[in-house]
Amino acid sequence: MKTIGVITSGGDAPGMNAAIRAVTRLASALGFRVLGFERGWEGLINNLFRLLTPRSVGGIIQLGGTILLTSRCPGFKTREGIRRAADNLVADNVDGLVVIGGEGSFRGALELSRETDVLIIGVPATIDNDVYGSDETVGFDTAVNTAVAEIDKIRDTAISHERVFVVEVMGRRRGFLALTVGLTVGAEVILIPEVPVHMENIFRTVKENAAKGKRSGIIVAAEGVGDTRRIAEEIEVNTGAEVRLSIVGYAQRGGSPTARSRLLASLFANEAVNLLASNAGKCVVGLQKGEIKSISLEETCSREKPLDTRLLSLARTLAT
Repeated sequence: MKTIGVITSGGDAPGMNAAIRAVTRLASALGFRVLGFERGWEGLINNLFRLLTPRSVGGIIQLGGTILLTSRCPGFKTREGIRRAADNLVADNVDGLVVIGGEGSFRGALELSRETDVLIIGVPATIDNDVYGSDETVGFDTAVNTAVAEIDKIRDTAISHERVFVVEVMGRRRGFLALTVGLTVGAEVILIPEVPVHMENIFRTVKENAAKGKRSGIIVAAEGVGDTRRIAEEIEVNTGAEVRLSIVGYAQRGGSPTARSRLLASLFANEAVNLLASNAGKCVVGLQKGEIKSISLEETCSREKPLDTRLLSLARTLAT
């Protein structure tokens, strides 16, 4: 092992820079050269990279986003694109590649691993927290805290105007973010893709709360549940409550990473570099019951991470 490549792929997540920093410094300490490919898979296809050194990654641990940039790359979904990426890794004498990203990035990494002998390790970094094999991903804690801070402010307005707010958070097709945020802000209702949305149940909850004198409320909805604007309108029409919709949006993906996100980035990077140094590859590192471990890329890509929907019952009880 002489040269390690690193990319950030897919949606950005707070803590990606902390992971880049850790990979670079840990690999350099072992005598490896580190190449940072820019704009994710696009950088591999077009062979766009920069040399990363312990000094060049100084002062980035606290920065959101990714200094290597990231992008969606349709070309990497083609056999030709994957082949070009594999050829460039060989041309650049890359022995190991660290892919920092989420579920979609790892599917791409798996396809690339079938076209090259370069060792590939995945570092889970996504605010969606949907990577199988890791209890938590880099950036999830930051996104949760960002959403919580925004919703706490929204509740002030909800109480002052006696309104019900439907607040949409990110998470793609999964409800990890919405469930954690909803529970920790004391939401009266939490809507997630994993559980069918029954509007009558929402109407009943809003009406029962009003009867108890609770005329304001927060409904946290994952973006994957559908048209939140329609949901808000139906609640207003069927309950008589004054309802507003607020979409937290891309602020959840930015900002300075929390200590938790920085810690996971450093721990995951350490495991990734150690695996490459021992000539291991085609796997994803992660947090499993408090320990840093790894599982195969195939398993990560073929299995769906379970969501503990029992937390919905806890949230309902706490919100009464």
